[in-house]
Amino acid sequence: MNEQYALKTLTKEQVEKFYQQGFIILKNVFSQDEILNAKNSFENLFSTAQKLDGNTQELKGSHFVFEEGGLNRIVWCGGYERKLLDLSKDERILRPVSDILESSELNQIINQAHFKMPGERIEFKWHQDSEHRRYGTDMWRDVDGRGSYVQTVLAIDAMTKENGPLVFVPNSNQNGHLDLQNNSELLGKIDSMDKLELTLEAGDLALFGPYTIHSSSVNLSDSPRRVLINGYAYPGANSRHYPGVGLGRELTI
Repeated sequence: MNEQYALKTLTKEQVEKFYQQGFIILKNVFSQDEILNAKNSFENLFSTAQKLDGNTQELKGSHFVFEEGGLNRIVWCGGYERKLLDLSKDERILRPVSDILESSELNQIINQAHFKMPGERIEFKWHQDSEHRRYGTDMWRDVDGRGSYVQTVLAIDAMTKENGPLVFVPNSNQNGHLDLQNNSELLGKIDSMDKLELTLEAGDLALFGPYTIHSSSVNLSDSPRRVLINGYAYPGANSRHYPGVGLGRELTI
């Protein structure tokens, strides 16, 4: 599963794997110096959040979201920390997304900094990202018939079994949008399904589709687990307005 990322362009086999199992992992996409710069941006964001009153609010186009008594995520984090927005249009991210969607035009709708700090109770239950994109409503149109969306997760810190890693249900994307939160029968079956718990090094990149069932648990370690999440839609798919970005920004590769 873990290929060395030597080229910016995905192979046919990698694209096929993405659509078969619902995700792929690219190793060593960004250097440790580049990740150090990203960490500095994350630390600036976290320092700013610590000065707020614990209520969700927007600063400079970035939406600081607090849940369970701590900072959960910062939506459109590049509004406050421009380096993270610049990072999200790096060709090493855009090229594989473009290969998967088979489009040189991309609509970026997600640019989020996620924080799982030691001692906090941040977790994400089983879900599909198609729920958040509002599949099945007039806010979303599956233009390419394969989901029309790719989510990317860049590891800012190492992701380990102890610090709340992403967990995928391989091949769960094959059944499309499942309206999972209203499907208690299926939710009850997930525990018995095969799962893959991701272990990533800082600089690794995970890419997955909108139908892939996934979750992440609480950070039980004494070190942070931070990730930069960027999401890209096929042109014309999204009609939902997001904090800080509205209908998204158009990118060309």
